[in-house]
Amino acid sequence: MQKLRPHLGHHRPRSRPWISLGVAVAALSACAPPRTTEPPVDAVVLVVVDTLRADALGAYGAPGDVTPTLDALALEGTLFERCLATSSWTWPSTASLLTGKLPPEHGLIGKDGSAISPDVPSVASAFQEAGWATAAFVANPIMDAELGFGRGFDVWEGSDDTWDSASVPLERAEAWLAAREEGEPFFLYVHLVEPHSPYRPSEASVAALALPPLPTAEDLGAVTRAYDLMIKGEPYDESAIEDFGEWRRRCYAAEVRDADIAIAGLLETLRGRRSMERTLLAITSDHGEEFLEHGLMGHGGQLYPESVHVPLIITGPGVPRGLRASERVENRLVGATLLGLAGLQRPAGLAVANLTDATERTLRTEEPSLLHLGSGGWIEGNDYLIPLEQQGLVAGNSVTIRARLESGDRAATHRAFDSTTSTSPAEPAVIEQVSSSFSRLRRPTSSTPLSAELERKLRGLGYNLGRKDR
Repeated sequence: MQKLRPHLGHHRPRSRPWISLGVAVAALSACAPPRTTEPPVDAVVLVVVDTLRADALGAYGAPGDVTPTLDALALEGTLFERCLATSSWTWPSTASLLTGKLPPEHGLIGKDGSAISPDVPSVASAFQEAGWATAAFVANPIMDAELGFGRGFDVWEGSDDTWDSASVPLERAEAWLAAREEGEPFFLYVHLVEPHSPYRPSEASVAALALPPLPTAEDLGAVTRAYDLMIKGEPYDESAIEDFGEWRRRCYAAEVRDADIAIAGLLETLRGRRSMERTLLAITSDHGEEFLEHGLMGHGGQLYPESVHVPLIITGPGVPRGLRASERVENRLVGATLLGLAGLQRPAGLAVANLTDATERTLRTEEPSLLHLGSGGWIEGNDYLIPLEQQGLVAGNSVTIRARLESGDRAATHRAFDSTTSTSPAEPAVIEQVSSSFSRLRRPTSSTPLSAELERKLRGLGYNLGRKDR
């Protein structure tokens, strides 16, 4: 298996040297009964802010006034204090959002060049089959329709080879909204890449947060050398890492501010087109970001809370106002929740879920949540390892991670940690629970290799993905 070097800013070409929580409640085949009266909802909007960790929002405790739009939305609807993504990078986690399935179930793990399995139900397809107009406007270039992301969308407009600023998908969404007839029901998906690195915050946000100048090439070289030494457990220039980490945190906050401003613009457009009293709005993220809390920067390497604890805010008809839900939930169930609140049938195979219902949230909390990462990075002593797979199980506040390694005496290496305490060894019984939980999942029987064109695109963006080099 090809050994991937850790690198910060996982996906973008300008930061090459670094690495950039569920048990599935049994997917019920029962569907909601068709409505016999006019539904209270005729617009559903799902916004995914790439790489947005929960504690970057004021509503989740971030200092300053960086996210006034999102903070105000939290007061208008329900904020989920402990929402978990299924993975710590875009492909598997966003596929879970759009299908309701865990990564091993939908098939888009990533490193083997697979796609979302054709037999996995799509949330967008459920809206489409109900006669709703569906459209997606996506700024993340690695989210290609070839991978199955476009299934169920009448319109899918992604990015070719660049990381588009929020203005690009939002202008396209505004034009699409302007073409909608009065009362025409629609499902709109918008995916922004702020605050994904490499950071290019607006001048306004740079000024508002008093950001320092960009690091020079010499600075970045020193950071690269220090980071490589740190990963190897050798002596390194701690000040170079600390200074760069602080710069990244501040630039990240500036781009979070830019995302908040962009969402304010989208809300203005929506309010100008139709009554928000008939609109469901959900805002979440595909994953978070690490800032050396556990030895790495970026995402896609580990399954710690800073990588998988994401915001979730839902507003609209049927959603409690001003509620802060403290129960653990999974954002892969957002699609099922929106379909139910809109009074639409869920496709067979999509879990019946309503995260806005307190009783259901409590019942789901009694079951563990599962996390999954195709490989990522594993720091063990002075070694940086590339597992075949990382499996995580969340129960209460405890998170147990089981890593499967390719060969040798570490093939059954395990690690457990609690979200509020330091790393501790996993209990054998819990390790077995993790293993058995994943063994019960229904996995796709086949995968489709990436096309040569998509592989070219991904490699041009700095990805070392696609077919495995053995």
